[in-house]
Amino acid sequence: MQELDMYLKEQIKNFAGDWSYLIQRYDDEKLPKISYQKNYVHKSASMIKVLILATLCDSDIDFAKKIRVDTVPHVEGGGALQEINGDAKLTIKALASLMIVLSDNLATNLLINQIGMEKIQAYADKLHLTNTKIQRCMMDFVAAKNNKENYMSVADYNTLLYHIYTKRNETRFSFAWEVLARQQFRDRIPYYWDENIIFHHKTGMLDYVEHDGGVYEGKNGVYSIIFFASNLPSNAVGGHQMGELGKYTLEYLDSTKQRS
Repeated sequence: MQELDMYLKEQIKNFAGDWSYLIQRYDDEKLPKISYQKNYVHKSASMIKVLILATLCDSDIDFAKKIRVDTVPHVEGGGALQEINGDAKLTIKALASLMIVLSDNLATNLLINQIGMEKIQAYADKLHLTNTKIQRCMMDFVAAKNNKENYMSVADYNTLLYHIYTKRNETRFSFAWEVLARQQFRDRIPYYWDENIIFHHKTGMLDYVEHDGGVYEGKNGVYSIIFFASNLPSNAVGGHQMGELGKYTLEYLDSTKQRS
Protein backbone atom coordinates (compact mmCIF):
# COMPACT_ATOMS: atom_id res chain seq x y z
CA MET A 1 0.00 0.00 0.00
CA GLN A 2 3.00 2.29 -0.23
CA GLU A 3 1.77 3.91 -3.43
CA LEU A 4 -1.52 4.75 -1.72
CA ASP A 5 0.37 6.10 1.29
CA MET A 6 2.43 8.41 -0.91
CA TYR A 7 -0.67 9.68 -2.72
CA LEU A 8 -2.60 10.42 0.48
CA LYS A 9 0.31 12.22 2.12
CA GLU A 10 0.85 14.33 -1.00
CA GLN A 11 -2.80 15.34 -1.10
CA ILE A 12 -3.01 16.15 2.60
CA LYS A 13 0.01 18.45 2.32
CA ASN A 14 -2.23 20.72 0.26
CA PHE A 15 -5.16 20.62 2.69
CA ALA A 16 -5.76 23.11 5.48
CA GLY A 17 -6.29 21.75 8.98
CA ASP A 18 -4.87 18.85 10.96
CA TRP A 19 -5.41 15.52 9.21
CA SER A 20 -4.79 11.94 10.28
CA TYR A 21 -5.41 8.65 8.54
CA LEU A 22 -4.88 4.96 9.07
CA ILE A 23 -5.58 2.13 6.64
CA GLN A 24 -4.90 -1.45 7.69
CA ARG A 25 -5.58 -4.85 6.22
CA TYR A 26 -7.41 -6.99 8.76
CA ASP A 27 -7.44 -10.39 7.02
CA ASP A 28 -3.66 -10.67 6.70
CA GLU A 29 -1.75 -12.07 9.68
CA LYS A 30 0.92 -9.41 9.19
CA LEU A 31 -1.74 -6.65 9.44
CA PRO A 32 0.00 -4.33 6.95
CA LYS A 33 -0.94 -0.69 7.40
CA ILE A 34 -0.20 2.86 6.36
CA SER A 35 -0.82 5.92 8.51
CA TYR A 36 -0.21 9.61 8.98
CA GLN A 37 -0.30 11.39 12.36
CA LYS A 38 -1.93 8.27 13.79
CA ASN A 39 -1.51 9.42 17.40
CA TYR A 40 -2.65 13.00 16.87
CA VAL A 41 -5.35 13.64 19.47
CA HIS A 42 -8.56 14.96 17.92
CA LYS A 43 -11.83 15.92 19.54
CA SER A 44 -13.68 12.67 19.01
CA ALA A 45 -17.09 14.09 18.07
CA SER A 46 -19.45 11.16 17.45
CA MET A 47 -16.65 8.60 16.99
CA ILE A 48 -16.82 8.08 20.76
CA LYS A 49 -20.19 6.41 20.15
CA VAL A 50 -18.40 3.35 18.75
CA LEU A 51 -16.59 2.99 22.09
CA ILE A 52 -19.95 3.22 23.88
CA LEU A 53 -21.32 0.54 21.54
CA ALA A 54 -18.40 -1.81 22.19
CA THR A 55 -18.63 -1.29 25.95
CA LEU A 56 -22.33 -2.08 25.83
CA CYS A 57 -21.76 -5.26 23.81
CA ASP A 58 -19.14 -6.47 26.28
CA SER A 59 -21.42 -5.83 29.26
CA ASP A 60 -24.23 -7.87 30.80
CA ILE A 61 -26.82 -5.13 30.26
CA ASP A 62 -29.99 -6.66 28.83
CA PHE A 63 -30.53 -5.46 25.25
CA ALA A 64 -34.29 -5.85 25.82
CA LYS A 65 -34.40 -3.55 28.86
CA LYS A 66 -36.64 -0.53 28.21
CA ILE A 67 -35.66 3.04 29.15
CA ARG A 68 -37.83 6.15 29.26
CA VAL A 69 -36.68 8.87 26.91
CA ASP A 70 -36.92 11.54 29.63
CA THR A 71 -34.47 9.72 31.94
CA VAL A 72 -31.79 12.25 30.91
CA PRO A 73 -32.10 15.94 29.95
CA HIS A 74 -33.40 16.67 26.45
CA VAL A 75 -30.65 17.63 23.97
CA GLU A 76 -30.70 18.79 20.36
CA GLY A 77 -28.46 17.73 17.50
CA GLY A 78 -28.48 14.59 15.42
CA GLY A 79 -31.11 11.91 15.84
CA ALA A 80 -34.83 11.21 16.04
CA LEU A 81 -35.66 10.89 19.75
CA GLN A 82 -36.18 14.65 20.05
CA GLU A 83 -39.46 14.12 18.19
CA ILE A 84 -40.72 11.40 20.56
CA ASN A 85 -42.70 12.00 23.74
CA GLY A 86 -40.59 11.91 26.88
CA ASP A 87 -42.66 9.17 28.45
CA ALA A 88 -41.95 6.80 25.54
CA LYS A 89 -39.80 3.77 26.30
CA LEU A 90 -37.20 2.20 24.00
CA THR A 91 -35.06 -0.88 24.43
CA ILE A 92 -31.32 -0.63 24.98
CA LYS A 93 -30.83 -2.29 21.60
CA ALA A 94 -33.04 0.29 19.87
CA LEU A 95 -31.13 3.12 21.56
CA ALA A 96 -27.82 1.65 20.39
CA SER A 97 -29.14 1.37 16.84
CA LEU A 98 -30.24 5.01 16.86
CA MET A 99 -26.89 6.08 18.35
CA ILE A 100 -25.00 4.59 15.40
CA VAL A 101 -27.38 4.67 12.43
CA LEU A 102 -28.70 8.21 13.02
CA SER A 103 -25.98 9.41 15.42
CA ASP A 104 -28.76 10.19 17.90
CA ASN A 105 -27.36 12.31 20.74
CA LEU A 106 -30.24 11.74 23.15
CA ALA A 107 -30.01 7.96 22.65
CA THR A 108 -26.27 8.23 23.30
CA ASN A 109 -26.75 10.10 26.56
CA LEU A 110 -29.33 7.54 27.69
CA LEU A 111 -26.78 4.79 27.08
CA ILE A 112 -24.00 6.68 28.85
CA ASN A 113 -26.36 7.01 31.82
CA GLN A 114 -27.11 3.29 31.78
CA ILE A 115 -23.53 2.06 31.34
CA GLY A 116 -21.70 4.72 33.33
CA MET A 117 -19.06 7.05 31.96
CA GLU A 118 -16.41 5.56 34.25
CA LYS A 119 -17.07 2.07 32.86
CA ILE A 120 -16.82 3.34 29.30
CA GLN A 121 -13.46 4.95 30.06
CA ALA A 122 -12.33 1.78 31.83
CA TYR A 123 -13.15 -0.20 28.69
CA ALA A 124 -11.06 2.20 26.61
CA ASP A 125 -8.20 1.72 29.07
CA LYS A 126 -8.63 -2.06 28.90
CA LEU A 127 -8.18 -1.91 25.12
CA HIS A 128 -5.12 0.35 25.58
CA LEU A 129 -6.73 3.27 23.79
CA THR A 130 -4.16 5.64 25.23
CA ASN A 131 -5.39 8.79 23.47
CA THR A 132 -9.10 8.20 24.11
CA LYS A 133 -11.02 10.08 26.79
CA ILE A 134 -14.74 10.30 27.44
CA GLN A 135 -15.46 13.15 29.83
CA ARG A 136 -18.85 14.54 28.84
CA CYS A 137 -22.22 13.64 27.37
CA MET A 138 -23.28 14.71 23.90
CA MET A 139 -24.17 18.39 23.52
CA ASP A 140 -22.93 19.25 27.03
CA PHE A 141 -21.45 22.61 26.15
CA VAL A 142 -20.96 23.61 29.77
CA ALA A 143 -18.65 20.64 30.32
CA ALA A 144 -16.84 21.43 27.07
CA LYS A 145 -16.21 25.00 28.21
CA ASN A 146 -14.74 23.56 31.41
CA ASN A 147 -12.26 21.53 29.32
CA LYS A 148 -14.16 18.26 29.77
CA GLU A 149 -13.94 17.10 26.18
CA ASN A 150 -13.98 13.70 24.46
CA TYR A 151 -10.84 12.74 22.54
CA MET A 152 -9.59 10.02 20.22
CA SER A 153 -6.82 9.29 17.70
CA VAL A 154 -7.07 7.28 14.48
CA ALA A 155 -4.74 4.68 16.01
CA ASP A 156 -7.14 4.20 18.92
CA TYR A 157 -10.16 4.11 16.64
CA ASN A 158 -8.49 1.48 14.50
CA THR A 159 -7.79 -0.66 17.57
CA LEU A 160 -11.44 -0.32 18.54
CA LEU A 161 -12.65 -1.31 15.06
CA TYR A 162 -10.32 -4.29 14.95
CA HIS A 163 -11.61 -5.40 18.35
CA ILE A 164 -15.19 -5.37 17.03
CA TYR A 165 -14.12 -7.07 13.81
CA THR A 166 -12.41 -9.96 15.62
CA LYS A 167 -15.46 -10.48 17.87
CA ARG A 168 -18.08 -10.01 15.12
CA ASN A 169 -19.17 -13.67 15.26
CA GLU A 170 -20.06 -13.44 18.95
CA THR A 171 -23.76 -12.90 19.60
CA ARG A 172 -23.64 -9.42 21.12
CA PHE A 173 -20.79 -8.12 18.97
CA SER A 174 -22.51 -9.40 15.83
CA PHE A 175 -25.07 -6.69 16.57
CA ALA A 176 -22.32 -4.04 16.71
CA TRP A 177 -20.86 -5.25 13.42
CA GLU A 178 -24.26 -5.27 11.72
CA VAL A 179 -25.44 -1.89 12.99
CA LEU A 180 -22.24 -0.17 11.82
CA ALA A 181 -23.12 -1.36 8.31
CA ARG A 182 -26.47 0.45 8.53
CA GLN A 183 -24.90 3.89 9.03
CA GLN A 184 -27.06 6.38 7.11
CA PHE A 185 -24.50 9.18 6.82
CA ARG A 186 -22.42 8.41 3.73
CA ASP A 187 -21.33 11.96 2.86
CA ARG A 188 -17.67 11.63 3.82
CA ILE A 189 -15.40 8.65 2.97
CA PRO A 190 -18.02 6.74 0.92
CA TYR A 191 -19.54 9.84 -0.71
CA TYR A 192 -18.49 8.75 -4.22
CA TRP A 193 -18.94 5.03 -3.60
CA ASP A 194 -21.80 3.02 -5.03
CA GLU A 195 -24.69 2.87 -2.55
CA ASN A 196 -24.54 -0.93 -2.62
CA ILE A 197 -21.01 -1.01 -1.18
CA ILE A 198 -21.15 -1.99 2.49
CA PHE A 199 -19.00 0.03 4.87
CA HIS A 200 -19.11 -0.77 8.60
CA HIS A 201 -18.45 2.76 9.79
CA LYS A 202 -19.29 5.79 11.89
CA THR A 203 -19.03 9.48 11.14
CA GLY A 204 -18.39 12.39 13.47
CA MET A 205 -18.72 16.14 13.13
CA LEU A 206 -18.22 19.27 15.21
CA ASP A 207 -17.57 22.81 14.04
CA TYR A 208 -14.44 22.58 11.84
CA VAL A 209 -14.10 18.85 12.59
CA GLU A 210 -14.91 16.01 10.16
CA HIS A 211 -14.24 12.32 10.95
CA ASP A 212 -15.15 9.02 9.34
CA GLY A 213 -13.83 5.51 9.72
CA GLY A 214 -14.89 1.94 9.21
CA VAL A 215 -14.18 -1.49 7.77
CA TYR A 216 -14.51 -2.31 4.08
CA GLU A 217 -14.73 -5.93 2.94
CA GLY A 218 -13.38 -5.64 -0.60
CA LYS A 219 -12.53 -7.98 -3.43
CA ASN A 220 -8.86 -7.95 -2.44
CA GLY A 221 -9.14 -8.05 1.34
CA VAL A 222 -10.68 -6.53 4.45
CA TYR A 223 -9.47 -3.04 5.30
CA SER A 224 -10.03 -0.36 7.88
CA ILE A 225 -10.24 3.08 6.27
CA ILE A 226 -10.07 5.97 8.74
CA PHE A 227 -9.72 9.72 8.21
CA PHE A 228 -9.92 12.35 10.96
CA ALA A 229 -9.64 16.10 10.24
CA SER A 230 -9.66 18.98 12.75
CA ASN A 231 -9.18 22.76 12.59
CA LEU A 232 -10.66 22.85 9.11
CA PRO A 233 -11.43 26.13 7.30
CA SER A 234 -14.99 24.84 6.95
CA ASN A 235 -16.87 21.57 7.36
CA ALA A 236 -18.00 21.67 3.73
CA VAL A 237 -14.42 21.87 2.44
CA GLY A 238 -13.18 19.12 4.75
CA GLY A 239 -16.08 16.82 3.94
CA HIS A 240 -15.52 17.23 0.20
CA GLN A 241 -11.80 16.56 0.52
CA MET A 242 -12.49 13.45 2.60
CA GLY A 243 -14.85 12.20 -0.09
CA GLU A 244 -12.16 12.62 -2.73
CA LEU A 245 -9.65 10.70 -0.61
CA GLY A 246 -12.24 7.98 -0.02
CA LYS A 247 -12.88 7.67 -3.75
CA TYR A 248 -9.19 7.21 -4.57
CA THR A 249 -8.66 4.82 -1.64
CA LEU A 250 -11.49 2.54 -2.73
CA GLU A 251 -10.28 2.48 -6.33
CA TYR A 252 -6.76 1.65 -5.19
CA LEU A 253 -7.77 -1.11 -2.77
CA ASP A 254 -9.97 -2.71 -5.43
CA SER A 255 -7.32 -2.40 -8.17
CA THR A 256 -5.25 -5.26 -9.58
CA LYS A 257 -2.21 -3.74 -7.84
CA GLN A 258 -3.52 -5.16 -4.58
CA ARG A 259 -3.61 -8.70 -5.97
CA SER A 260 0.06 -8.94 -6.77
